[in-house]
Amino acid sequence: MSTTSRRTFIKAAAVLPLAAQLHNSTENRSNPQSPWVESATRTLVKIGRIKLKAPSEFASSPFGIGCETLDRDLWKPSEVYPWIKSLPVKWARLQTGWERVEKIKGTYDWGWLDESVDGLVNVGINPFFNVGYGNPHYSGGGVGFHPMNDTKALSGWKNFVRLLVERYRDRITHYEIWNEPNLGGFWKPDAPDPAKYVALVRETASLIREGHREAVIVGGVVSRLPQTYIRQLFEEGIAEHIDIFSFHPYTTVPEHYNARIQALQKLALQYKPTLQIWQGENGYPSQPGSTGFSGEGPWTENIQAKNMLRRLLTDCSLGLPMTLWFLIVDIHDYPKGSGKVNYKGVLRAKPEISPKPAYHALQHLGSVIHGHIETRNAILQAMQASQPFTEADYRAFGNGEKESLSNFQAALFNTDMGPALAYWNTEKAADTLEDKAQIHLMLWDWETNGIHEPVLVDPFTGAIYELGSSSRMNDDDKWRINQEAQVFQFIPLRDYPLLIMEKGNVV
Repeated sequence: MSTTSRRTFIKAAAVLPLAAQLHNSTENRSNPQSPWVESATRTLVKIGRIKLKAPSEFASSPFGIGCETLDRDLWKPSEVYPWIKSLPVKWARLQTGWERVEKIKGTYDWGWLDESVDGLVNVGINPFFNVGYGNPHYSGGGVGFHPMNDTKALSGWKNFVRLLVERYRDRITHYEIWNEPNLGGFWKPDAPDPAKYVALVRETASLIREGHREAVIVGGVVSRLPQTYIRQLFEEGIAEHIDIFSFHPYTTVPEHYNARIQALQKLALQYKPTLQIWQGENGYPSQPGSTGFSGEGPWTENIQAKNMLRRLLTDCSLGLPMTLWFLIVDIHDYPKGSGKVNYKGVLRAKPEISPKPAYHALQHLGSVIHGHIETRNAILQAMQASQPFTEADYRAFGNGEKESLSNFQAALFNTDMGPALAYWNTEKAADTLEDKAQIHLMLWDWETNGIHEPVLVDPFTGAIYELGSSSRMNDDDKWRINQEAQVFQFIPLRDYPLLIMEKGNVV
């Protein structure tokens, strides 16, 4: 049997960029330098938009939204929550506010926290508690002041925690202990101390479990993954008391934390193989002058939305079961009394509450990526698309003779909406939506057979595009590495994720 007769060419996989055209020479299957596409001129055609979903329409999601600072009364749930009901995420982080609950010593007012919790539960979002910060009646101050230096403060803290769990155990399952204890601003009055923080976790976790046997305890809650501090937390025994370790990876380029996250995952395995890792707080300002962010600019609303998409899908690609964006709305007068603004919200607060591009991008992403997300066992590589892809290129990648593009990241996910191939350029995001390049993308899917009727999904704009002409080459005898990949030709590469998904699942 000839080589030609043993091959089957399946029209399945290539696409064209939005404004580009593809003109290829006639295919010559006997020539290994020939392109795999028939002579054609095609454009990428928009065929629809992402169908938006509410959080109540699906059971689970890895995505969360920060609803912090209600303990300081910096925004009103009655004004913001109507926007949350259209945000397809399943997690929300709330701070419990000992100081706000017990304004009068010995008197507990839970009304504001009831409103905060119930408003989320009622729309299908699972709130989890960040249990932290002090009370001036006991610990000398509020935000950041811990109770571990004084027996009366610790007694007051324990009583608050007992009452908190008793009141909310029918609505709250996950309790995160303290916030960024490795920073001086959140660990007062003394210097950050891993041993003292682990002691606080031990005392608090035992109380929570006494009142709620099924409670899930989250600890660590560190800012920026400091290796020495984290290692000492594990040496002090934190893994014995928690089920999840959370971290806050604030940075200008989201992917720069990949190596640190992977190192944390390996370290956690040494101490407790069942310990999960959460990305519990991360954001990026939408304009200059924001508080709570020390990274580099530029800052625009488009760049914020791009970094959010990259952060969330990067975390999914690393196998994190929950990744949270900080925060739902810009907060004015933060820190309290400063008159400054934190611009990391996906909603603007002034002159009136309104959505930024990040809000819409999260609507789009959460509507197509939800369920129990797993990273599929796949190899993804890319090359510049200055010329049509040839069998010689295929063979060079398959045999390890050619390397993938630099600054390229991709992952293939299993989702409730079927397979989703996400890919993007990892350079610092820009304000425009222009293509960084046109590429050929190769997918070696080690679990199934790739994507059969692919379409291109843009989570920034919400648009869905038909893919153009191209081929996947299969070998009937199944033995040759250079016949195994699915190749997507002449597709746009941008500095935010694009998704390739099954047409029948999204259109």
